[in-house]
Amino acid sequence: MAILLTGGTGKTSVRLARLLQDANIPFLLASRRGKAAAPEGMPATKFDLLDSLTFETPFQYKFPGGESISAIYLISTILDDPEASLNAFVDYAFKEHGVKRFVCLAGTPDELGKPGLGKVWQHLVDIGVEYCVLRPTWFMENFLEDGLRFLIKDQGKVSTATGNGKAPFVSADDIAAVAYRALTDKKSHNTDHVILGPELLNYDELAAKLSSSLGREIVHVKLTGEERSQNLKSHGVPDPLAEVLTSLEVITAGGGAIRANDVVEEVTGRPPKNFDTFVQENKAAWE
Repeated sequence: MAILLTGGTGKTSVRLARLLQDANIPFLLASRRGKAAAPEGMPATKFDLLDSLTFETPFQYKFPGGESISAIYLISTILDDPEASLNAFVDYAFKEHGVKRFVCLAGTPDELGKPGLGKVWQHLVDIGVEYCVLRPTWFMENFLEDGLRFLIKDQGKVSTATGNGKAPFVSADDIAAVAYRALTDKKSHNTDHVILGPELLNYDELAAKLSSSLGREIVHVKLTGEERSQNLKSHGVPDPLAEVLTSLEVITAGGGAIRANDVVEEVTGRPPKNFDTFVQENKAAWE
């Protein structure tokens, strides 16, 4: 068994690769930049969902022991019509190379059959492969992205359109751990997993936790949806992505992200990471 990890430079793919590496399970990271973007010591290849000529490239890789790709972790950063390219690649991998298990990273708003990644989910069901769709909520690791990280570090603030809305922020470590089980368990999950953190927090509470850990005040600046959209665009976020992120924040402000479950513990056997632990692990990033 060997596992192909698309989105090879992403938060979850790299963490998932480390889990596979620790378990001595062959894997291959695939991204547009290939080896140039991969962590040292990890196998990687060039691959682009928007270029069907690259679909064959991962399958040409020579794994130790002659292993072949039997499962694929699917990630797409395409905002407009992601189902077209993802479904085309799924069909290629399934029909031409016999890949029978696919684990797709989506989001909590995605639903079976709905436009976007919901169409990929539906396609996996329709063609009868083994599958799992991961639907995580807000990533804790967003606080480590350069824009937000420097805002916290240099200006002591976080700006959002979430108002007082709460969400169960989750760590990419926990998403990767669920993905690992979905890819490697003998029995396919054949379902979706809504992946949530262990506590409901709003940004005022998150700022307070950062303040307590860093020993200085971090404030949450509450913006309107329009202000937030312009704020993101002014910091170089592409217009379509800025609109999507703002929409999600406005939904959170209205209570649309309030939910709880025990999926991480049920699937992995351990509870999900809380925000205090995340802050302590990454404190140096904001100092």
